[in-house]
Amino acid sequence: MAGFQPFWSALRERLISIDETHSVCPPDALTVAALLYIALPNFIFLGGWLKLPYALIASVLLFISLTQFFRSPQLQWRQPYTAGALLVIVATGFAWSSLGGAGHFFFANPDWIVRDTVLADLTLTPWPPAYSSDNGVHHILRTAFGFFFPAAVLGKWIGLGHVDIHLYAWAALGVTLFLLLLPLPRRTGGLLVVMLLVTIFFSGMDFLGILLLTGDSPIFPLRLEWWVPFSYPSLTGQLHWAPNHALPLWLVTALFYRHWGHRSFPAMVVVLLPLLVIWTPFAAAAILPFIAIAILRGFSQGQSLCEWDLTLTQCLAATVLGYLTVRLLTLDITAIPGAPTLDVAPSKDRFLLKYLLFVLMEFAILGLMLARQLRHSHGLFWLAFAILTALPLYQYGPSNDTMLRLSTPCLVILLILTLDRISAWAKTYSWREMPINAWAMGLVLLIGAHTPFNEMWRALTFRHSPANYGVSLVEHHKGFEAPHYVGRLDRPDLEALLRTPTLVPTGPERTTQFGAYTKTHDR
Repeated sequence: MAGFQPFWSALRERLISIDETHSVCPPDALTVAALLYIALPNFIFLGGWLKLPYALIASVLLFISLTQFFRSPQLQWRQPYTAGALLVIVATGFAWSSLGGAGHFFFANPDWIVRDTVLADLTLTPWPPAYSSDNGVHHILRTAFGFFFPAAVLGKWIGLGHVDIHLYAWAALGVTLFLLLLPLPRRTGGLLVVMLLVTIFFSGMDFLGILLLTGDSPIFPLRLEWWVPFSYPSLTGQLHWAPNHALPLWLVTALFYRHWGHRSFPAMVVVLLPLLVIWTPFAAAAILPFIAIAILRGFSQGQSLCEWDLTLTQCLAATVLGYLTVRLLTLDITAIPGAPTLDVAPSKDRFLLKYLLFVLMEFAILGLMLARQLRHSHGLFWLAFAILTALPLYQYGPSNDTMLRLSTPCLVILLILTLDRISAWAKTYSWREMPINAWAMGLVLLIGAHTPFNEMWRALTFRHSPANYGVSLVEHHKGFEAPHYVGRLDRPDLEALLRTPTLVPTGPERTTQFGAYTKTHDR
């Protein structure tokens, strides 16, 4: 037993090892900006969905909770970038977002048809929007809709005319904040450009996977992902197909990595986690395993709960907001199907081969290259590796939402550790003297870049697709109320707290309201 103790101590130290340069940052202006970005849809939700007395109480609690965190003496009111680097990152964020579907500047992927209906239903309908009523029980919109709230509020005030532009600006702001939170160079230069390009083109090797599985090259610009019954979308793919889920997942992971070694982290977690639910319930769940490592590190260093810089108001606000949003977004949750992937896969032919090839192509080869070079964050890395290995084996939701969403923090962790390795190599070697490991990793990243390039190429070359706000979500689904979008308001507590639902306009009434948009965007 005595011989086991040193082994356990060494293992624990590796498990809680931390990036002393980038993971012990005190909260600063970027932290505040990210928290306010995530918080704004929550204030809109409270003011628009709850009856006035409850809305006021919950909003005041949330406001005080945030204010207490922002008034912490540990917070530093500065941002770390030079003016030139800040300009480059902001321009990159807004340019990257312009191809993603929000704003409809170019071709928008088919999923945007549904996203547009959600935005229009929120804009045209007094909240909460309902699609039908069954024996007095309203079937209301219940989905990952926090992303749409700011644009929908502006649309309510000034009409549908520019609601797509509002949504683009909101998405681009979130993307830019994510880039600013990453451990990028603080000054302009070639390394900053390279690391931004790695972020945009970070992806698994779908191209090589298709080639190995089928013997044929994929057809550009058709979608490369889902070449097996699993998919880990690239960051660009997430931005193009599901930014409403992607942005909160990106931001919470970047915030976690940046601050998990700082003493302010427990307070930030209590304030932050409930804010995520109205964006997507997967965000809080996805980051919890990594938070467990942060808690283990704190306890191993002798920290106690008494040292957590929390206030009673912050705990109360987190409880109230978490209760409201979780109760709302889990309405009728049992109607969403879930089962082991092997039971529901369209084709079980060569399932094990496809699974192993997927794991190798999507993250394992890059991950094993990183594992040899890791100087810190071993626990985060291996936890991400384990989660990515397990997620394809169970399917939840029509598009396997657990796999698509819970994988995102793991992929962002791998991205951050890749950026850290590139930065370390750049500080040690000139470009011509890079070791063979660097060139091998570069080759893996280059093969993976085919997928994001394909997404952007399709956006630029396919026919422009303007938004269509003329049909409701349920009309688009031919009268079917999809269980991952609509839930039965059959919980007495929520009925007492929420405003009276209003039916979403359809038919001639909607056509009249939609006319303002079509006149403004007559192409």
